[in-house]
Amino acid sequence: MDERETPRRRLARLMTERRDELGLYWNDVAERAGLTKEGLRSVRGGVGTMRPPTKRGIETALRWTRGSVDRILEGGSPVTLEAETAVRAAAPPAARMPSPSDDTVLGALGAEVDAGILRSQLGALREAGLRTGRTLGDMLVEGGYVSPLDLARTARLPDPVVGELEDDPDLPDEVKQRMLEGYRALRQEIAESLRKPD
Repeated sequence: MDERETPRRRLARLMTERRDELGLYWNDVAERAGLTKEGLRSVRGGVGTMRPPTKRGIETALRWTRGSVDRILEGGSPVTLEAETAVRAAAPPAARMPSPSDDTVLGALGAEVDAGILRSQLGALREAGLRTGRTLGDMLVEGGYVSPLDLARTARLPDPVVGELEDDPDLPDEVKQRMLEGYRALRQEIAESLRKPD
């Protein structure tokens, strides 16, 4: 990155490169992003602040993963949906974690979840997250394994993923609640399985 290039100019440059890569016109990008031509021109010109729906619209239009615009503005790189799909395909499939209350699954397994396998799978997820610029928490939430509330450690040290989900104006409350509940259950299962001796 050119040291004189501002974050907004960098965003505009990367938007242009991606638009060219996808073979789109600016009118196409504006329409797919749910923006007016003038609104898109303002974003590209670095005018005003961008609200979360505008960022999400740009990410959708340019086939970037959620959070790519913020990563660009912070000096990072966007992640294309194509790259994310490739990373997910390369990562080993995560095993379904049985719920402690699910006697049928536990009985069928006949044994406890192997902590070594769990650590290995979490390591693979972490590596995939590093390649895509996302945290393990991001990937667990996006995969539907956990809710942001489950990531909260204490009142003094709230999990950033929990805060992001709770503050996301684009998510309906019902979806937020389901994500948070699933996340809490997974964190509990992981903690319990790691406490058990190998």
